[in-house]
Parts: sequence; structure tokens; C-alpha cells
Amino acid sequence: MDTNKKTLQASEEQARRNLSRRDFFKVAAAGTAGVAGVAALGACSTGSGGGESAGSGSAETPAAGGYDVMAEMGSTNRGANPEAVAATTPEEYVLQKGDGALQFDFGNPALGITPADFMLNVPAWLGSEPDVGAPVDTVSCDVLVIGAGNAGSVAALRCQQAGLTTYLAESQTYDEYDEYACDMAMYNAKIFLDKGTPYMDPMIIMNEYLREYRGKCNWKLVKDYATRSGETLDWILENIPQDLIDRYAKTFGYKGNANFNGICDMQYSFIGMTQWRDTEKNINMWPYVIRELHKQLEAEGGMMLWGYQGLKLVHAGDTVSGALFRDIDDAIHQVDAKAVIVCAGDFGGNPDMRLDLSDQMRNLAWSRGMDRTDANSTGGMGRDGSGIRMMLWAGATMEAGPRPAQSVGINGKPAAIVAGGSYPVFGNNGKRFMNESFIKHGSNGYLDMLPADFAMVSVADANWEKWMSYQGYGHETMDTSSDYMLDEVRANYAAGNTSEEGFEVRSFARFGIEYSVQTAAPDLQTLAERAYPGDAATQQAFLAEIEHYNEMCAAGHDDDWGCDPQNMFPILDAPFYYSLGSITDGTPSNGLCQHAAVCTDDEYRVLTGAKAPIEGLYAGGNCCGQRIGIQYVTPTAGNSCGSALTSGFCAADSAIADLS
Repeated sequence: MDTNKKTLQASEEQARRNLSRRDFFKVAAAGTAGVAGVAALGACSTGSGGGESAGSGSAETPAAGGYDVMAEMGSTNRGANPEAVAATTPEEYVLQKGDGALQFDFGNPALGITPADFMLNVPAWLGSEPDVGAPVDTVSCDVLVIGAGNAGSVAALRCQQAGLTTYLAESQTYDEYDEYACDMAMYNAKIFLDKGTPYMDPMIIMNEYLREYRGKCNWKLVKDYATRSGETLDWILENIPQDLIDRYAKTFGYKGNANFNGICDMQYSFIGMTQWRDTEKNINMWPYVIRELHKQLEAEGGMMLWGYQGLKLVHAGDTVSGALFRDIDDAIHQVDAKAVIVCAGDFGGNPDMRLDLSDQMRNLAWSRGMDRTDANSTGGMGRDGSGIRMMLWAGATMEAGPRPAQSVGINGKPAAIVAGGSYPVFGNNGKRFMNESFIKHGSNGYLDMLPADFAMVSVADANWEKWMSYQGYGHETMDTSSDYMLDEVRANYAAGNTSEEGFEVRSFARFGIEYSVQTAAPDLQTLAERAYPGDAATQQAFLAEIEHYNEMCAAGHDDDWGCDPQNMFPILDAPFYYSLGSITDGTPSNGLCQHAAVCTDDEYRVLTGAKAPIEGLYAGGNCCGQRIGIQYVTPTAGNSCGSALTSGFCAADSAIADLS
């Protein structure tokens, strides 16, 4: 093992010669935006780093049809920013992040797949497994984990602590490393229970997700999330210095909303979201904190392989025994292992995979009269799908459709107040048109079917905070456990005015300090005139609809759209806060990431089409399919990351058990 480590360390040193540590303040002075974040979109689109060289100067074989499938390898954070220097303190990290706004890689250019090559049994974006050339070296370990995001970082450290020598390969370089995570929903963790959060029955949590997923999922994986996510978070916190936990681990929602009974429209909301946030700048600190897991891995004898882009798995028959990688200098390396856990993320940044695999997005575009064989008909962000492709070449199969993405489409209903929340929404004819209290991600599909420029007017009265206290914990509402934010929001509203120009209120944003304009009207007639200018008939219809809505509030039942009675409050007291929105007609997008991936058994072992495990191969995070069902839903905000972390934890335990 010492020889392996020396070989790898020499390779890493060569790869990082152009990325040596520079004076931090010199870098910061050049501009904080993007210094340690995701590479600029212009650099991404050029195929710099590992992506461009994949299609030239290598022995790879183009797929059938002449498409170079390796050209869509992600190049994000692989040398695009030679001045990047990883922060070594939280203060440096906050300075690098600037205002805290997230930067995303929106993927690679399309391959130009023709309709004749679209949706094949062997898709054009997959093609035949490429010949990547001979490795310059071969090393071995017990467990190889591919991808150092949430799932992979947890899986690697878990295996190393079980006494298995573990290597964690990451395509990004050390200095450029970043990741998307912010909210983490993990249930019944000690950090919540110690603050007085009531224990929640995991079977109720599990069944709620199963209902939302319509049962189209691997029930055991959903059960693991409901029953073991708290255990996972407890273990993660054991491996993070207490001072970072005290400073940045914000257990948002631990109080719950004072008057909410836990169920809205017969849908549960659960307490359990953690965010790692700097409260002064409101910056997401998790991409900085997760490095503690990497440090602990190395301290306990494991190895980080930075700048290692996974190319293909080493496999024979139905057995996987390692993987081949390209470093940022184009050298090929082989790592042999008794178990390989693939946690390389989703395929949202690969336009051809997205077009072929995301049936929901493709057909949403088609329903708008767009060409569903054109990769430009759908948009999105995320990873390059390389981990999924590697497993498919080794015999894996994709989960069946409809395949879930995170917040498919582009539209959401407006909130009457900047802080968020579920309040009455009136359409372009002045009438309410939906149940506003229904969960956000469940309503998106309906909103995306409305015509472009469909007007939406959301309204709340002076009692907005009372209304909020009866609402759930999903993405819809402001988190009333965020006292430092809520106090400022209250002060903003107290100092507000009813001019048409409005006033600034701190937005409930999870990263970055942002302010948005809040508008308010002194009376309902003025509100109607502003919402529907020059349309006296619609103004009168709007005022009549508010009167009708108030009558239903008094009766305690929404005869029109079935809004939960606990969320029905009359619109009576001035000032009247409002927000004007409309349906946009753009490219259908998966929003944040794709959740569809390869099929696994109950123990995260990757399956063939015959539903037999591929020996030695496991999947976690967004490489592990059948975790989400039909569509991402939010009984608790942040369950995407929470589920990914838990899957990495459980996949590691499965590999540990198999190797023992």
C-alpha cells in the first residue's frame, strides 16, 4: 500500500504544479466572484480541462453514428481557473464567495444527435464502451469511491473507518472544488432532538414519501432515508470539528411553525432540515465544511484523488473490479478495488442524456409545440452523467420513466410577501384558479400547462405573520426558526409604505443577502387598479372574488379549490401586500438536477436487466436510481441532499458487509 500511495502522490504533485498555493489576498483582490466556485460558464462551454482533450489526442472510439460520447465529459473545476486557491479558514471562504450567490455549471454542448439516432436501445449518447488507452500506472485498494460530493464523501469515510483502505476520486481539482448542496433534511437526528424537536415516527415519514412518489420507487431505499437519515447526520457530525458545528450548523425549522398541526391538505410536513450557513453573510458553508470529511479520510489512511475524471469501469462478466481515470494532464490511471461505489452525480449537465432520459422534460417541451428530438428544447444544470454511463457500459440499466427531476419546468406561484408563503392567488380574469396551500412541487406541473403571460396576483393582508404560523415547512414558507432573519423582515414591514414603488424587504434566501421590493396597497380598490390596470371589468371581478373568498373563510370551507381550512384567512385588514407574476414561456428545465439513475437492489448493489447484482458495484446519491419516484416533492425542504447523504452511508455499509 505504501507503493500505491507514493505513485499516487507523485501523480497528484505533477497535476498540481500549476495550481500551487498563492497568496490568498492577491487572489481575493482580483475579484471574489467565482474564485473557488464553479468555473465561469464561458470557460465551461469551451471544453477546457479534461473535457476538450477527451475528444482529441486520445485513443477513444466514437460511438456508432460518429458521435464522440466522451466529448460531453464535464470540465468544471478542472484547471479552468489556474489562479484558484482553496480557502483554509472559514473567513477566507466567506471572502471568496462574496455575496454568496450560487454559481452553476449548465453543462456541455449537445452532440447534434439526429432524429434517426434518437432513443435507441443503445442510445447515441452512450454508444459502445470506449477504448481510453493504457494506464500509466495501476494501484489497488479495498474500496474505490467515485465522486466526492455528499454521497461519495460519506461513503468513503464510512468505509475507511471500517478498516477498508479507501480511495476517493473526484474530477474537480482540490483548489477548484465546489458543490451544490445547501439544505439537508435528515430526520430524528440528535442535533434536533437535543433542541426539543419532537421525535417523528419513521414509518409515517416513509409512507408519506411513498404516497408522494405513488409507490414508483425502491421502497427499501425510501425506508432507509426515513429510518437512517438521522443516524447518518449524527455520524457526520462526529467527524466535523465542534467549532464548525457551533458556528454553521443551523437546524432550521426545529421549532416548527407555532400554529401548524403538521398536516396540510392531507400532506405531511416534517421538521428536520439542517443548513450550514454563515449568518452574517448568509453564505452556504457546506462546500467548505464537507472538506472535513476528506481530511478525516486521509488522516485515517485513505486517499483523495483530485482531478481524476472517471472514464470507464474495469469489468468482466457481471463483476466490477476497479476504474480508469484521466487526470488534468491527460494521463490515464487505473485503480483496482474489491468494491466500487459510484457517486458521480446526475446527468442534468449532459443535454443528450437529458433529452433522451428525461421523458417528463422532453414531453413537456413537445406539449408546447417544440421539437422533442432537439436537445435545445430542454435546459438544465448538473453533472455530466459520466458515472451513470460507466455503470451502463458495465451492464447496469436505467430506472423506468417517468423519470424524476428536481422542480421540472420553470414556473412557480408568486407569494404575497417577499418572505414567502402560501396565500390566495388570483388569475388573469381576477378569479382564484388553484389550491394555493398544495405543496409547491406538486403544483408546478399544473402551472407549466397554463398559457404564457397568464397573470397571477398573490394577496395577503396585515396579518401575514399569523397566516405564516399556520403553514408547513416545505419550500413554500419562511422558516420561523430563523430568528436573525425574521427580526429583520418584521422591521422591514413595520417601516414599509403603500406606494406603488414599494419598499425593500430581506428575501428569505438560503445563500447571499438579498433584498426584494415588496408592494402594498392602502385599500383593495387601489390593489385592484394596480393589479389589473385599465381593465375595470376584471378589477370588479377581482374584488367580488375576494369577497367570495372571505365568505368561504368565514364558513371554514373552500368550495372552489379545497384549500386547507387552516390556511384560509380573510383578506380584510390594511395594508394589503401583493405580488404580481405571470407564467413564462421558456425552455423547460429540470431546475436543479436529475434524480433518475441506475437500478439497484435493496442494498445499493447495481443491477443488470435481469435484476441480478453486478458483483463489486454499488451506487449512491444521484447515481442511485429509484430514490425519488415520479417527481421531487418537499415534505421537508432539502430531502434531495439528505437522501443523497443517507444513500452514501447505506451503500458503504452494504459494501462493508459484503467485504467482511
